[in-house]
Amino acid sequence: MNYKKTVIVATDEPFAALGATAYLAANAEFDLLCVCGTRPELTSALTRLQPDVLVFGLALENDLNSLRELQRASPRSSVILWMRDVTTELAHQAVNLSVRGFLSTTASPEHFTQCLSIAARGELWMEQSLTMSLLEAKPVQLSRRQSELVGLLVQGLKNKEIASALGISEGTVKAYLTTLYEKVGARDRFELALFGLKNLGELRAAASGARMNGETLRSLLAPRTAPRATPLPSARAARRIEA
Repeated sequence: MNYKKTVIVATDEPFAALGATAYLAANAEFDLLCVCGTRPELTSALTRLQPDVLVFGLALENDLNSLRELQRASPRSSVILWMRDVTTELAHQAVNLSVRGFLSTTASPEHFTQCLSIAARGELWMEQSLTMSLLEAKPVQLSRRQSELVGLLVQGLKNKEIASALGISEGTVKAYLTTLYEKVGARDRFELALFGLKNLGELRAAASGARMNGETLRSLLAPRTAPRATPLPSARAARRIEA
Protein backbone atom coordinates (compact mmCIF):
# COMPACT_ATOMS: atom_id res chain seq x y z
CA MET A 1 0.00 0.00 0.00
CA ASN A 2 1.36 3.42 -0.97
CA TYR A 3 1.66 5.89 1.88
CA LYS A 4 -0.33 9.06 1.18
CA LYS A 5 1.49 12.28 2.03
CA THR A 6 -0.43 14.38 4.54
CA VAL A 7 -1.04 18.05 3.75
CA ILE A 8 -2.26 21.14 5.57
CA VAL A 9 -3.23 24.17 3.48
CA ALA A 10 -3.22 27.66 4.99
CA THR A 11 -5.11 30.39 3.14
CA ASP A 12 -7.56 33.12 4.08
CA GLU A 13 -9.01 33.24 0.56
CA PRO A 14 -12.25 31.18 0.47
CA PHE A 15 -12.10 30.38 -3.23
CA ALA A 16 -8.46 29.24 -3.01
CA ALA A 17 -9.40 27.06 -0.04
CA LEU A 18 -12.29 25.53 -1.96
CA GLY A 19 -10.11 24.82 -5.01
CA ALA A 20 -7.30 23.25 -2.99
CA THR A 21 -9.76 21.11 -1.06
CA ALA A 22 -11.46 19.81 -4.20
CA TYR A 23 -8.20 19.14 -6.01
CA LEU A 24 -6.46 17.33 -3.16
CA ALA A 25 -9.56 15.28 -2.36
CA ALA A 26 -9.38 13.82 -5.87
CA ASN A 27 -5.62 13.17 -5.74
CA ALA A 28 -4.56 9.69 -4.68
CA GLU A 29 -1.08 10.83 -3.64
CA PHE A 30 -2.13 13.23 -0.88
CA ASP A 31 -4.35 13.29 2.18
CA LEU A 32 -5.62 16.80 3.02
CA LEU A 33 -5.85 17.03 6.80
CA CYS A 34 -7.39 20.50 7.05
CA VAL A 35 -7.48 24.03 5.66
CA CYS A 36 -6.58 26.82 8.10
CA GLY A 37 -7.57 30.43 7.66
CA THR A 38 -5.69 32.10 10.53
CA ARG A 39 -2.20 31.88 12.02
CA PRO A 40 -3.30 30.64 15.49
CA GLU A 41 -5.50 27.98 13.89
CA LEU A 42 -2.58 26.88 11.72
CA THR A 43 -0.10 26.70 14.59
CA SER A 44 -2.51 24.57 16.59
CA ALA A 45 -3.16 22.22 13.64
CA LEU A 46 0.56 21.81 12.93
CA THR A 47 1.29 20.95 16.54
CA ARG A 48 -1.47 18.31 16.63
CA LEU A 49 -1.21 16.79 13.15
CA GLN A 50 2.47 17.10 12.08
CA PRO A 51 1.79 16.93 8.31
CA ASP A 52 4.31 15.97 5.66
CA VAL A 53 3.65 19.20 3.75
CA LEU A 54 2.42 22.68 4.67
CA VAL A 55 1.13 24.80 1.78
CA PHE A 56 1.38 28.28 3.27
CA GLY A 57 -0.74 30.98 1.61
CA LEU A 58 -1.39 33.40 4.47
CA ALA A 59 0.00 36.95 4.58
CA LEU A 60 3.74 36.77 5.10
CA GLU A 61 6.16 39.28 6.57
CA ASN A 62 9.11 40.07 4.33
CA ASP A 63 11.63 38.83 6.88
CA LEU A 64 9.91 35.43 7.14
CA ASN A 65 10.17 35.41 10.93
CA SER A 66 6.68 33.96 11.17
CA LEU A 67 7.86 30.79 9.43
CA ARG A 68 10.24 29.99 12.27
CA GLU A 69 7.33 29.57 14.67
CA LEU A 70 5.54 27.25 12.25
CA GLN A 71 8.67 25.17 11.73
CA ARG A 72 9.07 24.81 15.49
CA ALA A 73 5.46 23.63 15.73
CA SER A 74 6.03 20.91 13.11
CA PRO A 75 9.74 20.35 12.34
CA ARG A 76 9.05 17.42 10.00
CA SER A 77 6.81 19.42 7.65
CA SER A 78 8.13 20.57 4.29
CA VAL A 79 6.97 24.17 3.80
CA ILE A 80 5.72 25.49 0.44
CA LEU A 81 5.10 29.21 -0.02
CA TRP A 82 1.89 29.71 -2.00
CA MET A 83 1.57 33.28 -3.26
CA ARG A 84 1.19 35.30 -6.44
CA ASP A 85 4.69 36.81 -6.54
CA VAL A 86 7.98 35.79 -4.93
CA THR A 87 10.90 38.23 -5.09
CA THR A 88 14.44 36.93 -5.48
CA GLU A 89 15.36 38.34 -2.06
CA LEU A 90 12.40 36.57 -0.44
CA ALA A 91 13.32 33.33 -2.22
CA HIS A 92 16.93 33.53 -0.98
CA GLN A 93 15.75 34.07 2.58
CA ALA A 94 13.19 31.29 2.32
CA VAL A 95 15.69 28.74 0.99
CA ASN A 96 17.99 29.59 3.90
CA LEU A 97 15.04 28.77 6.19
CA SER A 98 14.66 25.39 4.44
CA VAL A 99 11.47 26.26 2.56
CA ARG A 100 11.09 23.46 0.01
CA GLY A 101 8.71 24.93 -2.57
CA PHE A 102 7.58 28.16 -4.21
CA LEU A 103 4.13 27.84 -5.74
CA SER A 104 2.34 30.61 -7.61
CA THR A 105 -1.39 31.05 -7.04
CA THR A 106 -1.66 30.99 -10.85
CA ALA A 107 0.16 27.64 -11.14
CA SER A 108 -1.38 24.82 -13.14
CA PRO A 109 -2.72 21.68 -11.39
CA GLU A 110 0.26 19.77 -12.81
CA HIS A 111 2.71 22.19 -11.21
CA PHE A 112 0.76 22.06 -7.95
CA THR A 113 1.16 18.28 -7.86
CA GLN A 114 4.83 18.39 -8.86
CA CYS A 115 5.64 20.92 -6.17
CA LEU A 116 3.91 18.96 -3.42
CA SER A 117 5.44 15.64 -4.51
CA ILE A 118 8.99 16.94 -4.66
CA ALA A 119 8.76 19.07 -1.51
CA ALA A 120 7.34 16.08 0.40
CA ARG A 121 10.62 14.27 -0.36
CA GLY A 122 12.58 17.15 1.17
CA GLU A 123 13.77 18.41 -2.21
CA LEU A 124 13.51 21.92 -3.63
CA TRP A 125 10.97 22.96 -6.31
CA MET A 126 10.38 26.30 -8.00
CA GLU A 127 9.21 27.50 -11.39
CA GLN A 128 11.79 28.19 -14.06
CA SER A 129 11.13 31.94 -14.10
CA LEU A 130 12.05 32.18 -10.42
CA THR A 131 15.15 30.05 -10.95
CA MET A 132 16.38 32.37 -13.70
CA SER A 133 15.67 35.43 -11.54
CA LEU A 134 17.80 33.90 -8.79
CA LEU A 135 20.61 33.18 -11.25
CA GLU A 136 20.51 36.77 -12.48
CA ALA A 137 20.35 38.28 -8.99
CA LYS A 138 23.24 39.84 -7.10
CA PRO A 139 26.41 37.71 -6.94
CA VAL A 140 26.59 34.99 -4.32
CA GLN A 141 29.78 34.81 -2.29
CA LEU A 142 31.42 31.39 -2.58
CA SER A 143 34.25 29.94 -0.55
CA ARG A 144 37.55 29.22 -2.31
CA ARG A 145 36.78 25.50 -2.48
CA GLN A 146 33.25 26.11 -3.75
CA SER A 147 34.66 28.40 -6.46
CA GLU A 148 37.17 25.73 -7.46
CA LEU A 149 34.42 23.14 -7.71
CA VAL A 150 32.17 25.36 -9.85
CA GLY A 151 35.14 26.19 -12.09
CA LEU A 152 35.77 22.48 -12.68
CA LEU A 153 32.08 21.86 -13.28
CA VAL A 154 32.11 24.59 -15.97
CA GLN A 155 34.87 22.63 -17.70
CA GLY A 156 32.50 19.66 -17.91
CA LEU A 157 34.20 17.42 -15.37
CA LYS A 158 32.17 14.65 -13.75
CA ASN A 159 31.98 14.10 -9.99
CA LYS A 160 34.75 11.49 -9.99
CA GLU A 161 37.05 13.77 -11.99
CA ILE A 162 36.28 16.75 -9.74
CA ALA A 163 37.03 14.62 -6.66
CA SER A 164 40.38 13.61 -8.13
CA ALA A 165 41.29 17.19 -9.07
CA LEU A 166 40.44 18.55 -5.61
CA GLY A 167 41.82 15.60 -3.64
CA ILE A 168 38.48 14.83 -1.94
CA SER A 169 36.02 11.94 -2.06
CA GLU A 170 33.22 11.68 -4.59
CA GLY A 171 30.73 11.77 -1.70
CA THR A 172 32.20 15.08 -0.56
CA VAL A 173 31.75 16.45 -4.09
CA LYS A 174 28.07 15.49 -3.99
CA ALA A 175 27.70 17.19 -0.61
CA TYR A 176 29.33 20.35 -1.98
CA LEU A 177 27.00 20.29 -5.00
CA THR A 178 23.90 19.97 -2.83
CA THR A 179 25.01 23.00 -0.80
CA LEU A 180 25.82 24.96 -3.95
CA TYR A 181 22.44 24.21 -5.57
CA GLU A 182 20.65 25.83 -2.65
CA LYS A 183 23.17 28.63 -2.15
CA VAL A 184 22.96 29.95 -5.73
CA GLY A 185 19.35 28.92 -6.43
CA ALA A 186 20.23 26.34 -9.13
CA ARG A 187 18.34 23.08 -9.55
CA ASP A 188 20.84 20.93 -11.41
CA ARG A 189 24.37 20.78 -12.86
CA PHE A 190 23.39 22.74 -15.95
CA GLU A 191 22.02 25.73 -14.02
CA LEU A 192 25.00 25.64 -11.65
CA ALA A 193 27.27 25.73 -14.72
CA LEU A 194 25.29 28.72 -16.02
CA PHE A 195 25.89 30.44 -12.70
CA GLY A 196 29.59 29.67 -13.10
CA LEU A 197 29.65 31.20 -16.58
CA LYS A 198 27.83 34.33 -15.40
CA ASN A 199 30.40 34.72 -12.61
CA LEU A 200 33.44 33.42 -14.45
CA GLY A 201 35.44 36.57 -13.63
CA GLU A 202 35.34 35.71 -9.94
CA LEU A 203 35.96 32.05 -10.63
CA ARG A 204 38.82 32.58 -13.11
CA ALA A 205 41.64 32.04 -10.62
CA ALA A 206 40.12 28.80 -9.32
CA ALA A 207 39.01 27.54 -12.72
CA SER A 208 42.15 28.62 -14.64
CA GLY A 209 40.11 30.66 -17.08
CA ALA A 210 37.93 27.72 -18.14
CA ARG A 211 35.42 28.10 -20.95
CA MET A 212 32.42 25.94 -21.72
CA ASN A 213 32.73 24.60 -25.25
CA GLY A 214 29.98 23.04 -27.35
CA GLU A 215 30.78 19.48 -26.27
CA THR A 216 30.68 20.44 -22.59
CA LEU A 217 27.37 22.23 -23.10
CA ARG A 218 25.89 19.18 -24.81
CA SER A 219 27.08 16.91 -22.00
CA LEU A 220 25.37 19.10 -19.42
CA LEU A 221 22.20 19.33 -21.46
CA ALA A 222 21.97 15.60 -22.14
CA PRO A 223 20.16 14.57 -18.92
CA ARG A 224 17.58 17.31 -19.45
CA THR A 225 16.77 16.63 -23.09
CA ALA A 226 16.64 12.84 -23.10
CA PRO A 227 13.58 11.51 -25.01
CA ARG A 228 10.52 10.75 -22.93
CA ALA A 229 7.57 8.55 -23.73
CA THR A 230 5.02 11.20 -22.81
CA PRO A 231 6.67 14.65 -22.69
CA LEU A 232 4.72 17.29 -20.78
CA PRO A 233 4.96 21.04 -21.33
CA SER A 234 5.42 21.47 -17.57
CA ALA A 235 8.64 19.48 -17.67
CA ARG A 236 10.37 22.47 -19.23
CA ALA A 237 8.89 24.91 -16.75
CA ALA A 238 9.66 23.18 -13.46
CA ARG A 239 12.39 20.67 -12.75
CA ARG A 240 13.72 19.02 -9.61
CA ILE A 241 17.18 19.30 -8.19
CA GLU A 242 19.30 16.31 -9.09
CA ALA A 243 22.11 15.40 -6.79
